[in-house]
Amino acid sequence: MSGTSQARSRSAQTPPRSAIDTGYVGLVLSGAREAGLDINRLLRRAGIANGQLDRPGTRLPQEQFARMIATLTRQTRDELWLLCSRPIKPGTFRMMCRLLIRCTNLREAIRIGCQFYHLVVDDFAVRLAEGEHDASVYVTDRIDQPNRRRMVNGAILLFTYGLMCWLVGRRLPLITVHYVFSEEPFSSELEPFYRAPMLFDQPRTEIRFDAELLDLPIMPDEERLRRFLASMPNALLVRYRDDSSVAERVRAILRRNLKRPMSLEDVAETLAVSPQTLRRRLIEEEQCGFQELKDRVRRDIATHMLKKSRLPLEEIALSLGFSELSTFHRAFRRWTGLTPGEFRERHAAAADAR
Repeated sequence: MSGTSQARSRSAQTPPRSAIDTGYVGLVLSGAREAGLDINRLLRRAGIANGQLDRPGTRLPQEQFARMIATLTRQTRDELWLLCSRPIKPGTFRMMCRLLIRCTNLREAIRIGCQFYHLVVDDFAVRLAEGEHDASVYVTDRIDQPNRRRMVNGAILLFTYGLMCWLVGRRLPLITVHYVFSEEPFSSELEPFYRAPMLFDQPRTEIRFDAELLDLPIMPDEERLRRFLASMPNALLVRYRDDSSVAERVRAILRRNLKRPMSLEDVAETLAVSPQTLRRRLIEEEQCGFQELKDRVRRDIATHMLKKSRLPLEEIALSLGFSELSTFHRAFRRWTGLTPGEFRERHAAAADAR
């Protein structure tokens, strides 16, 4: 079979991105598995056949994933699925939400939410940090087991960001998403949810965003809260879809691999298409080649980080995969006609003038 035929065959067998990678599913189940629960029995109750998760390349449809989460919560009587040293009783999240919709703005809601969970759990804490321009919500933990730590850090950050967006009734733009753990093949599952550069092996797990967002008002609507809680866990865990074009999927792959030198062939293999097909689709959708699209991705992320953060230029350069600041300077000048420092100064002056 030719390379092109093999790629078409793989593409025909590739499930939609709206399904969940079984590696991620395995992390969710890790606490229950270590506690000795009958995982097959639990999965059957969620409508998942024995061995369905064992087949290579299998992805779990979002509806089944949501049922699995709901079943797991009922069976464990724990809103974090036996991942912590003691359970979080069902109803805890609901009670916190009822407190938060009475807050004035997002800043107050985050602070009260952090205090609430500090009283409930011992294994992790969520905190808010404010700078002059940027803010972050970050997670600290006392979990030694790697899989549990990864799942708790990831789940708490996802719940927190999803709840923040719901409280103010809009998607909040993020500067970056940071994780303390390393990247895995299933790490891409949440890229469509955050829509921001995801950085791994970082000092702490956090989301960074413009500090001005903390002043957004909370939408205190009891009926809206009722509908939100009735739709859990779908409302936070599987609320996103990736029905995007090939060009958007290429952008997502490049954003997730900023520090790696991704070639056209690498991306084509990830998408299970031939390099020729990928090249043709990019020209059809974007009227540009792969390298130009790659430059656009790095340019857009660079300008976003220069506008929205006070990160040192060296840190931005490293985040974008540049080994030296001078190389970043040359590339940025080629993209914009300005050095990174000049671009940041002009944006700051324009913002002050407004």
